[in-house]
Amino acid sequence: METELQTLPDLEAIIRRSLERSARYGVDPHQDGAPESTRISEQEVQVRIQEQYEFYTLAREQLDSLYRLLKNTGFCMVLADRDGYVLYVVGDPDLIEHFKRRRCIPGYRWTERDMGTCAIGLALEERVPIFLPGDKMYAALAQKISNAGAPVLAPDGQEVLGVISLSGYSEKMHVHTLGLVRQSAETVTAHLRESGSIRELEIKNQYMSALLESDSRGMVTVDQGGRIVQTNHKARTLLNIPLEAEGKKLSECVEANLDISSYLAKGKGFLARELLTRKSGSTHFASLDPIRIKTGELVGGLLTVFEKKEMMRMAAEMTGTYAHFTFDSILGSSERLRSAVHLAHIAANSAAPVLLSGETGTGKELFAQAVHNASERRNRPFVAINCGAIPKELLESELFGYEEGAFTGAQQGGRPGKFELADGGTLFLDEIGDMPFDMQVKLLRVLQSGEIQRVGGLRTIQVNLRVISATNRDLRRAIQDYTFRADLYYRICTLRIEIPSLRERREDILQLSRHFIQRHALKLNRTPQPLARETELALEEYSWPGNIRQLESAVERAVHLSEGNPLQPEHFDIAEFSAPASPPESSWNAPTSLEAMERQAIAAAIVYFEGNICKTARVLGISRPTIYRKMKKYGIASA
Repeated sequence: METELQTLPDLEAIIRRSLERSARYGVDPHQDGAPESTRISEQEVQVRIQEQYEFYTLAREQLDSLYRLLKNTGFCMVLADRDGYVLYVVGDPDLIEHFKRRRCIPGYRWTERDMGTCAIGLALEERVPIFLPGDKMYAALAQKISNAGAPVLAPDGQEVLGVISLSGYSEKMHVHTLGLVRQSAETVTAHLRESGSIRELEIKNQYMSALLESDSRGMVTVDQGGRIVQTNHKARTLLNIPLEAEGKKLSECVEANLDISSYLAKGKGFLARELLTRKSGSTHFASLDPIRIKTGELVGGLLTVFEKKEMMRMAAEMTGTYAHFTFDSILGSSERLRSAVHLAHIAANSAAPVLLSGETGTGKELFAQAVHNASERRNRPFVAINCGAIPKELLESELFGYEEGAFTGAQQGGRPGKFELADGGTLFLDEIGDMPFDMQVKLLRVLQSGEIQRVGGLRTIQVNLRVISATNRDLRRAIQDYTFRADLYYRICTLRIEIPSLRERREDILQLSRHFIQRHALKLNRTPQPLARETELALEEYSWPGNIRQLESAVERAVHLSEGNPLQPEHFDIAEFSAPASPPESSWNAPTSLEAMERQAIAAAIVYFEGNICKTARVLGISRPTIYRKMKKYGIASA
């Protein structure tokens, strides 16, 4: 206590300054109590209490607690607000009567300007704990009563909320009683600070709960033993977790293929693993993140659960598997093109399978994306796969996915295939005519049943998607050559759209050329140059065997070579792309039989096209598998 008193300011100097101020204010030292002019109504007192109810409640509890210790020992305590208005009085009866006569009761104001030097007014003025002996009181009628007062500070230590005052007969009061009042005031401030921290924590918890509940993902927090701490609505729905599951083992509430506790025991998590719930049989994707405090101690984990369809949609977006083009992207006004676009619009309003036929470079994928973006599945994935560009050994796993351990090098946790990624959306099977024969059987089964099985897996996975196929081959001839299944053909060509070649829509060549010139000139930060008349005629007369893809490539080359000057025919260098429709007559000898004629035709074409099987097949009008089969039959070596 002595040490505590030594930390107090110079009380004598403070009291002396207060007495001097009281005299300057003109306060009458012989007035019998607080002026009636300072009085407020009982209703106004209640308003003040409500405005600072937390402070009032905590301070009153401190006064009542302190009075229980001092009861019947000749003391009285007062609580005043920041303006000096008395809000609460408690004490021994004789002192209460004295305070009533002095009007130190709720509703009256006690400040230096009203009463001169007094404990309440001085503590408010100086903002420090005060011990005021009776003989230092400014009012003559109060000099038998000594006082101790202490300001109650807000938690930030800047604002004064009010004053706690302890009064008693001078012979019973001692400067040490100031310690009681000071401790009471500091306790109120500490409680306010703690209450503020609790309220702040509650607010943060509410924010966190709101974030959890608004998240489209399922969120489950567990302790280090795998017991549920908190769940959001989405998690309870996806995993069928009851509301009363808090404190229970997650494994008891959700029987799944992933043991969360075993991961947490090792302090590890996992990312985007399939979560198969055994009771419902539903499949989701989940990630587990360990939760650690600042010291590094593991305290639990956060399990994030994604709905499978949502996860597939996110995967599709991240891998760029979505459709960019719409029908506005299809340029041209020729009758053949308008007819194809009309059929495509019909296809967009239907769920029927679509087969797009046309030469290489005519824009089959552009049509496929336009159909998807105009359909009800526009907001779902658009997944494309080139059936002829993937080796036969890998095509099945690319289409259907695989389970963990299905083969050497299989990704941990398995991997979904294109069918699963496209679930809810559109799967575009490009170059379907080049799909291996045995894969055609599996594709047909999926299209008929709407179910897939991953490579190495036993479970059946439902898929709901729209299939659009494309080919540059004559599938009906391929059926006759036994390289394409007739039943699959009829399954995929409910709506067949023939996309015209560029030579069949010559009136669109200049419009497309100008569009590509504009695009590539902007890329090079150049002003698009007009086409000279001789250039227009050259572009219109050329056959464009590579179609729109070749046209754009030629335009890009021309924009580069022109260096900002008008585009000339030589800039396009289109002569090199020309090819005869059939091998030259000079390469033919008189055949001795039909088979000899066939052998000679194939061999001559292979030599002419320098071993390019694709060009050979296109010129002869047969498929690549047929070419290879004939080469093997006749013993023809590739050039």
